[in-house]
Amino acid sequence: MHPHSNGTVVQDYELSRPEATLLERDLYTSSLITWPTVLIGDPTPFGMLRRPGIVDIPVTDHDRLVAALAAYLDDPANARTLVDRALDRERRSGHALAAADQALDRHDEPAAAQALSDATSAFLQVMSTHIVNWLLPEQHWEDTFTRLLADRRAARECLLALATPGETGHLLDAHQTALRAAAAVREGQPLHLAAAEIAARSGTLYGAGSPAAAAMPLEDPANAADLIQDLLQRPGHHTQIAAITTARSRALLLRDAWEAAALLAAAGSDHDVRTVRATTLVLGWAAGSEERRKVLRHRYLAAARRWCHLTGQDPTRITTMDLLAPGVTQ
Repeated sequence: MHPHSNGTVVQDYELSRPEATLLERDLYTSSLITWPTVLIGDPTPFGMLRRPGIVDIPVTDHDRLVAALAAYLDDPANARTLVDRALDRERRSGHALAAADQALDRHDEPAAAQALSDATSAFLQVMSTHIVNWLLPEQHWEDTFTRLLADRRAARECLLALATPGETGHLLDAHQTALRAAAAVREGQPLHLAAAEIAARSGTLYGAGSPAAAAMPLEDPANAADLIQDLLQRPGHHTQIAAITTARSRALLLRDAWEAAALLAAAGSDHDVRTVRATTLVLGWAAGSEERRKVLRHRYLAAARRWCHLTGQDPTRITTMDLLAPGVTQ
């Protein structure tokens, strides 16, 4: 975000995401404006749309809403409510996208349009969570944990450990999917079946550019098959999954140890214990949320692109309104 002297703060996705399509910028700006309603139930919009890609936020609204988010997240009950609702939106987005993919595979235009409309409605709310990248009360948490642990470096190490997601991140998970596919082929599974699994599960995640504009390389099973064959030629590929699993286990143990240390340091103060529990919950969720949001975003953009090809539209020019109300010309 960029502060301006005229009393506004500007969020410019044209600058931060120059490769994004109109749909992607629309997703980011629309969800940014509505995050107070989606996440903490405050109807105040977080700024005004200048155009898809740029939002102007009055500094008074910015400061008040960021402070309101910090206060909201300081209560474990509120934190749990926010997390549970966010996870439910992710599930609804995933179900709608699965329905859209199935309809697109059948070339069923009406069913695909309805499923994409449902997915857009749910995914816009999922996208509101991208504010965790810069609006969480990190300085407040660092100051609190510094007081509890009597050391700022320890506080930072603790907060970093607490931000370890409970599940494997999307890139590492995609790599594990490829490694498992290579292992399956080595043990006799037909190459085309293993390649199809990679294309279906991870195809939209690999490659430069945006899946909204063009298919990612591994969406094509032939390219996935080439990847598997390449992995089979690399020495030690069969030991990588075990190494990844061991590293993840260590990271989770470190996270749990730091959580225990923070709770011990907070013992004797109900307020501090509540703050530690709320912070632990939010940090773990936020880290995992960003991983899951990336996967859903790429699935959504790829489905929108496929729908455009089915209906003869330009995937670089559509917006969320085209998908919420298919057939409506803007």
